[in-house]
Amino acid sequence: MLIREDLSRTRALAFLLCAGAVTLVSALAPAMVVDAVDSESSEATDVAVAVVLGVVLLAVLGIPALLVLRAFRKRSARRFELLQQWAAVDRGHDADFPTSYGTQGYPHGRFFYATVVLAMALLLAVAVLAGASDPTALALLPCLIVAGLFAWGTVRKYAGRYSWSERERGIRTRARRRELHRAQLAQVAAAPIGAPSAYLSGVRIHPALLYAALLSPAAIVTLVYVVARPKSALGLAVAGLLALAILVLGLPKVVRMRGRERAELDSASNSLAPDSIASGFPTGAVVHPVRYGLGEPEGQAAASAASAWDLGPVRTGGLAVDAGTLRLRGMDGAVLDLPLAEVRGAVLLPSGVAWLAPSVDVLLRSGGAIEVRSPQSRAILDALTGAGVQVVVS
Repeated sequence: MLIREDLSRTRALAFLLCAGAVTLVSALAPAMVVDAVDSESSEATDVAVAVVLGVVLLAVLGIPALLVLRAFRKRSARRFELLQQWAAVDRGHDADFPTSYGTQGYPHGRFFYATVVLAMALLLAVAVLAGASDPTALALLPCLIVAGLFAWGTVRKYAGRYSWSERERGIRTRARRRELHRAQLAQVAAAPIGAPSAYLSGVRIHPALLYAALLSPAAIVTLVYVVARPKSALGLAVAGLLALAILVLGLPKVVRMRGRERAELDSASNSLAPDSIASGFPTGAVVHPVRYGLGEPEGQAAASAASAWDLGPVRTGGLAVDAGTLRLRGMDGAVLDLPLAEVRGAVLLPSGVAWLAPSVDVLLRSGGAIEVRSPQSRAILDALTGAGVQVVVS
């Protein structure tokens, strides 16, 4: 019911009418004033009348429409809060979750419609600024700004909804995946210990391709403007500077993400060395730096419980397999010593993203699991195999 209301066509039509009314007022009021000032028989009375008409339009159309839009926004925020609460009720492997906010990896269609409007508003705003000498054209700028803000609000809303929906589906997919892995471990129980079985595959996305996909909308908008206004030097300069700014700000993002991941793991490796008194690892243990808390984004629970090591936020620590025990130590002081007798098996999961290392999903006999990500994932899997833990490769 909440999702049907959130995606109601009636609500969408009411939003469009109110947004259109506000946009119309923002276009007509400045246009009337500019027309009165530029007319050949321009008088102070004409300008005053135009201003009064603009105020009347604002009072009659603009303010009521803004009040309705404000009520829509408050109700939408409350509805999203309830949606999040409902989604948290059941996150098991057999839980179903609606896909109304996006299918096949794409957000809802309204996201793309609003993106087109936003791109057109930005493009026209650049064209208006390029012809800044024409006051009549400048009168259109408030209208374009208002239309762009409404489009941006819609883009932001459905991007947030899609991101949340994908995260919730990911939680359920993780639970189903673990059930499949448990079944796989049961099927190969009679096979020799340590014999991996490849039965799933993943797709790796290179950072360059991901960045090109993120940059393509800006490149398309710039190209369209260059084709439409090839002789506008100021417009071309503004479009070029915007494209350069996006490139400069976005290009290092992938490098920073990869560097941050490695730096945090290196810090954990240095701080949790076996010869460090504060590490808590036995002398001689082989410690692997890991990222944990990769499961449900529920916030950190009691660090002494095994399930807490699978709940977000993502943290950094160390892992060692020593004397029949899986030892985990967090940079925040969390400690877990898990007997290997409580481990049902382990699964090596290749990362689908090029800058992230593979991960090892440790399945517990209690029904829980702990997933850790590390560039030394295969070494961790070998250590578990050597200790008698059954493993499979995803």
